[in-house]
Formats: sequence, structure tokens, C-alpha cells
Amino acid sequence: MKQQTKSVEIGFSHKRVLAYCGIVFVVFLWGLYPVFTSDLLSYYSGGAFTFVSSLLSAVVLLPVCFPKRKLLNATYFKIAVPTGFFVGAANLTQKIGLQYTTPTQFAFLESLSCVVVPLLLILYVKKRPHPLTVGASLLCLFGCFVLSGLISSGGAAFGVGEILCALAGIFYGVNIATTGVFATRLNAVLYLTIQMWVNVAVSGVAMVVLNAIQVNGASLEAISFSWEPKHLLFLTVLVLSTSTFAWLIRTEVLKYVNAAAVAVILPFSSVVTGIVAVCVGKDSFSFHLLCGGLLIILSSILSTVADIRASKPATTLIKELSDDD
Repeated sequence: MKQQTKSVEIGFSHKRVLAYCGIVFVVFLWGLYPVFTSDLLSYYSGGAFTFVSSLLSAVVLLPVCFPKRKLLNATYFKIAVPTGFFVGAANLTQKIGLQYTTPTQFAFLESLSCVVVPLLLILYVKKRPHPLTVGASLLCLFGCFVLSGLISSGGAAFGVGEILCALAGIFYGVNIATTGVFATRLNAVLYLTIQMWVNVAVSGVAMVVLNAIQVNGASLEAISFSWEPKHLLFLTVLVLSTSTFAWLIRTEVLKYVNAAAVAVILPFSSVVTGIVAVCVGKDSFSFHLLCGGLLIILSSILSTVADIRASKPATTLIKELSDDD
């Protein structure tokens, strides 16, 4: 009789704790993003902004991923190319839509990913999400709806900007679910680099096409770009922090945290957006802002609890197994 001790992961491991800390940091960065991006879109067209920001991220990631190039295989392209397409589509519709709506409504509509992800997880892994995850997703969606103030306007505030931002939320949901299921064993930097270059291609083609399409003698979206040093510096800092760095963290986080949980926690950035928008005068404090924020916080807590309960309890994980040799 020989006793073997199998190494096991202990419940809520330190890596998962760090992953949750990382996703909170991403939430903060992405909460700032809509407010500051809305200022830059006064100087850049949506297509040009998306193309330049994705190109900058892709170029910055190249030297970072170069030491890991030997890990590259066909699997990276099979997963990163389609997810990169959805990221590109999301970024494009997001930037164009933000020009025709407010930062708070923009943040709400992107939160449609919290409903899309659990549905896609059922399709991908043929496993129903935890009931708490479903409840948290619906609560988060309702909380974002309250936060945006659309509930008081009877939904009449929906226009082209809101529709485009809603599409962005759906596209981001596809990316989160696909990454969470199929990319957990891939190197995060390599995966994100390929995804970013696909994003460059999508946004570049879209920018040219939107400029070429004529409506009543004018381009559907004419290319505009500012060469002012202060604008370029602002754009660079915003892209490197909220796109390159934050996306890298989010990709790595999905290796340790359930994708449905991430989809519900990320919309908490809309609370940050609301607070910052109030502080800089782009929005005003209201009762719906407070209530919506509290609902989103509650949904994030429920989602985290669901993620913990979905994994095996620590008491069943820590066992010493005796085997006959």
C-alpha cells in the first residue's frame, strides 16, 4: 500500500483572488473610458478613432508577445480571428454610437453582454449556468436600465446611438463567452495580439467603406483625424490603459473566473461612468443613478457567489487518496 497525495486547487485560490482584483481594476478603467472618449470623438470620427486605437494596441503588443512566439499554433488563429472580428465590430459600433448618446446610456447598453454570455455558455458547453448567475444577469440588466434613466423616459430615448451601443454590448458578450470557454489555455498576450490585428483589419475596412458610402451627397461617416499633440497624447494614454492593458488583464482573468461572472461584474463600470460623468458635469446626480448603482453592486455580489458555488467545495477538494500499487 503506497499513499499518494494529489495536488489540488484549494477552493478560492490566491490566483482567483488576484483575478477578481484584476477585474475590479478593469471595471474602474472602463468606467472612465466613455467619459473621456466622448471628448476625443469631437476631434476623431468613430471609424478613425477605432482604427488608430486598435493599431496602436496591436503595435505595442508585438514586442511583448515576440518571446512567446514558439507557442503559436493554428488553435490561436481559430479562436482569436472570430473573437477579434466581434471585438472590431463592437469597438466600431461603440465609437459611432457614443457620438449620439450620453456616457451613462452608453454604459448601460454595453451591459447587454451580461445576458448574452450565459445564453452562449449554454450553447457552447451544453451546461446550464448556476441559477444565481441567471438571476444576477437579469438583475444587472435591470439595474443598468434604471441607472441609465431610460425607465423614467418610457424607453423613448432609444435612437441610432442607443441601437449601436446595444449592438456593441451583444458583440462584446460573444467575445467574453468565446474567450472564457475556448481560450483559457492559450497565452493571453499571443491571443490578444492576434485579436487586436484582426480588430485593425475590421476597423480599417469599415473606416474606408463608411467614408466611401454617400448619403445625400455626403459620406456616411467622413474620416476626421486630429494631429494636435495634446489630442494624440490623450488618445495614446487612453488606448494603452483602457484597451491594451485592460484587455490583457481581462483575457488573463477569464482563465480563473467564470465568464458569466465576469460578464455581470464588468457592467459595474457603468456605476463608475455615472459617478465620473456627474463629477465632470456631463450628467447630473439623480435617484435612478443611485438605485441603479445599488442594483448593479448587488448583481455583482450574486454573480461572485454563484462563481464560488459552481466550483467544488474546498472540503471535497482536499483529499488524500490511497492506491494499491
